[in-house]
Amino acid sequence: MVMEELLPLLPTLVSVARIGSVSQSARVLGVPRSTVSRRLARIESVVGFAIVERSSRKFLLTRSGRRLVDGAVEALARLETVNEQARAEDSDVSGVLKIAIPVGIAGAFGGWFFALLNARLPLVKIELTVTDHRTFRLEEGRDLVLVLGTPQPSQWLRRRVGDTEMLAVASPRYLEHKGNPTTIEALGEHLLLTWSDLGAPSWPRLGGGDFPVQPCFSTNDFAMLRDLATAGIGIGLVPWHLVVTDLAKGTLVRVLPTLVGQLIEIYALYVPERRASPVLKAVLAVVADFTKEQPVLPTSPRA
Repeated sequence: MVMEELLPLLPTLVSVARIGSVSQSARVLGVPRSTVSRRLARIESVVGFAIVERSSRKFLLTRSGRRLVDGAVEALARLETVNEQARAEDSDVSGVLKIAIPVGIAGAFGGWFFALLNARLPLVKIELTVTDHRTFRLEEGRDLVLVLGTPQPSQWLRRRVGDTEMLAVASPRYLEHKGNPTTIEALGEHLLLTWSDLGAPSWPRLGGGDFPVQPCFSTNDFAMLRDLATAGIGIGLVPWHLVVTDLAKGTLVRVLPTLVGQLIEIYALYVPERRASPVLKAVLAVVADFTKEQPVLPTSPRA
């Protein structure tokens, strides 16, 4: 009886937990604020414990409320998976897949990948979010998250789907003006553009290890680093897939190609309850094919 009462209320609970506001959630759901408040009160009445901290002005979940939200996300994910499985038995794979990627990592291959995805799975609709989040909460409703580097342990399952290489690049105009460094030590005389991260900034040595740098500019947006390097501002450390077209055109060239660089793995993250989803499995298959078949241009570090 409890589940029968709770089930229709779970989307509201997850929505409010994701947005963090009863009023904003009401607008998204298209119902009055009072309706959302009544649904939350009803949930608390059914489960018999508080799900929200009453002493806080913000919407904060209690510890029990957090466990309930996580369970609600898992239950709704299972239902969506079962629904997709039922549809897949009678027709081609169809449905909606919500994908998240970090800021600035799609690069030249982003358009090619989604074009391939549309060609292979024309009945699958993609909802893509570009975000600067480093961690992802279950209630955000992502089916698939693509990240660079080995992810931290979490509730998400992970699958390695490919790799890219971090490399130092600069425009020919910049190097003509400032000179082309031939040693890592010589980088200290140059303007460096780097990814912002916790701790002291450093760049990777090809073959292992790293060395400290003093950047003139740092950001969490790889695309901006590429644009600044292309504009002749300095030497940037960026993923290869983001600058492959620029390398082919000659608007960017590698700097210290035998000394600076690092192979970075690309992972797909997804919640356990979605692993049996026909839509998710079909999209992951396209990802795997794409990473094997993507074009390797003559100027790439893999040629």
